[in-house]
Amino acid sequence: MGKGDFAIIGTGEVPCGIYPERSEFEIAYTVARNAVKDAGIDMKDVDAVLTAVHIMGAEYNTEMFFGHLPEAIGAKNNKIFASTVSGGGSSHSILMTAEGIIGSGEADTVLVVHAQRFSQFTPNEQTKYFAAAGSSLEWEVPYGMTYNALSAMITNAYMEYTGTTIEQIAAHCVACRKWAFLQPNAMFNKKQITVEDVLKSKMVSAPLTALMCNVLCDGGSAYIITSAEKARKICAKTGNRPVYLLGHGSRYSHRFITSAVPSFRDMGKMHKFLAPAVKEVYEKAGLGPEDMNIFEIYGAYPVLGLMIMDSLGFIEPGKSGALIESGETSPGGKYPVSTNGEALSFGHTGTGVGFSVFIESVRQLQGKAGKAQVPNAKFLITDCGGGAYADIHFTIMGNEIP
Repeated sequence: MGKGDFAIIGTGEVPCGIYPERSEFEIAYTVARNAVKDAGIDMKDVDAVLTAVHIMGAEYNTEMFFGHLPEAIGAKNNKIFASTVSGGGSSHSILMTAEGIIGSGEADTVLVVHAQRFSQFTPNEQTKYFAAAGSSLEWEVPYGMTYNALSAMITNAYMEYTGTTIEQIAAHCVACRKWAFLQPNAMFNKKQITVEDVLKSKMVSAPLTALMCNVLCDGGSAYIITSAEKARKICAKTGNRPVYLLGHGSRYSHRFITSAVPSFRDMGKMHKFLAPAVKEVYEKAGLGPEDMNIFEIYGAYPVLGLMIMDSLGFIEPGKSGALIESGETSPGGKYPVSTNGEALSFGHTGTGVGFSVFIESVRQLQGKAGKAQVPNAKFLITDCGGGAYADIHFTIMGNEIP
């Protein structure tokens, strides 16, 4: 399996937000059908269906584990169904699974689906789950560790090491909101925010304010992946552009943050932990940072966005905050970053943030991104990661094979 052997030919997505009347099953059925329709194929062409695990969703997960979705959507020629979960890295592990299935020859048209409905759980239930998820029940949770607290500590350390200001951290939130404002399916697409708004919002875990933290919501997305050869045949008929997968690069650090590898623990050098995966993906694609038209970053908290930018080779490490503050990562800027607003403004759909960023990547390269479209986009790099910042996965995509 080499560069450009697989391609995405269609996507589906529903609006993100709080929709208690919309079940996760409805979300899955809707995005699945929309992806098949967008790809210009029939449901009978789908011969494998993969679903991402729903966070806190036992009933939905059980139905997916037992093959409900192919039957429900009418995929009568389906051969394989499976579910995967890797937390925030699920969009990568499921993509690798899809590539493996196609590469094996057992199936050639795979439907990948994610659905999440956090609104069925009370705020207390959500808080209780995420207060412990990703943290050591023995050594961290008893002392108050939460995702917000962990990100706050990382933010303080990063600012101390790099000289990045809190205003520059806030500027990333503003840039994400500007992109989300152009996205019809984004949770926060009705009101712009300023750096002052971000800094004046409620303090959550110093220095993080409410507008520096993501909000859990309902949403879902899907896509069709097939072989590059089949993609070209289908797209010749539909007029869609196939989006080729040009390379991947991954690294794993830890389960618990206190066990992180040395290059991760040093906040002033975290880009060195990420850099080998970046180098790997650029080499596999035969491209470099200068070839990227878009940087589709999933960080969930603003400081992670800056750290990932530091590693990508288009800005000197530690200077990402200044670049964001200058407006160059916002709409119309030289370095478009997170063009759907990612978790901060598109919405946090559990394992689905990486999926939403991936779907946006496909739209951009197909020229279907609407008001958020980056002109003449040819290549981009995207990422995802899970746990308490346990791992990182980069993928380079393009609408041509270099």
